[in-house]
Amino acid sequence: MLGNTLEPFTNPNDIKIHHGNFSIDLVLMLVVVVIIIPYIFFNIRLHVPYPVKSSLKLQDYYILTILLVYLVIGVYQQYFWTKKNKLRKEKIIPKTKIDKIFYSIFGENDTWVYIYNFIYYFIFGLIVISIRDYKHFAFIILGGIIMMTGLSIIWYLFPNEIEQRMKTDKYFLQKTQTIDAYGNNCCPSAHVAFAMYSFYLLKNVIGYTPAILIPILISISCMTTTQHVFTDIVFGAIYSILVYNFILKKIFPTTFK
Repeated sequence: MLGNTLEPFTNPNDIKIHHGNFSIDLVLMLVVVVIIIPYIFFNIRLHVPYPVKSSLKLQDYYILTILLVYLVIGVYQQYFWTKKNKLRKEKIIPKTKIDKIFYSIFGENDTWVYIYNFIYYFIFGLIVISIRDYKHFAFIILGGIIMMTGLSIIWYLFPNEIEQRMKTDKYFLQKTQTIDAYGNNCCPSAHVAFAMYSFYLLKNVIGYTPAILIPILISISCMTTTQHVFTDIVFGAIYSILVYNFILKKIFPTTFK
C-alpha cells in the first residue's frame, strides 16, 4: 500500500527527464544564439523608440548575454525540482468555457511552438538592450529569481497539471513535451508570468504596444500548443502583476518603476 502511494513521486524515469533531454542539438542552438544575439541587439540598441542611456560596449553585451543564459538555466532548475518534489499528487486544471471558445477560433496548432519557445531568445536580446549597467542587470536577475522562487513554492504546495497535451510531429514541440513531462508546474504559467515580467522591463524601451504583444502572443501560443489552459494563463498574469507591483517595486524602486 505504501509503495503504491509513493510511486508517483519515485518514478525512475523522472531522472531522465531532468538530466537527459537537454540534448546536443539544443546545446548547439544555444551556442549559436549566444554568438549572434549580442551582436544583433548591440547594433539595434539605438534604434528602439526609447534608447537606454548606457556606456555598455559590444563585449559587455556578450558578457551579459552569456550570464543571462546560464542564470536562466540555473534558476529554472527550481522548476524541474518541483516535478519530483511536491507536497501531494498534482490535481488536473480543467478547461473552462473560455477554453472552448478559444479553440473554436484558434484550434490546436503546433506551429505556435515557434512563438512559445523561440520568442524568449528575442526577449533576451531586448532585455539586454534595456540594461543600463551591471548593477541594473543584477537587480533584473534578482527580480527573476524572486519570481521563479514564488512560482516554485506554489507548485510545491499546490501541484497541478492539465488533462492532456496534443500529439505532434513538430520536432521542437515534441522536445518541449519530453522535457516538460510528468506533471506539475501548469498553474500559474511560468511562460506567461515571465512574459509579463518582460513587458514591465521593456514597455519604456520598445514602447507599450510592442511590449504588451509579448505576453499576448505567449499566452496564445501556450493554449494553441495545449501546454496550458486558460486558468493557467490568467493566474500567470495575475501572479506577475502582483509580484512586480507589490514586491519588486517595493524592494528595488529605482529599477522597477
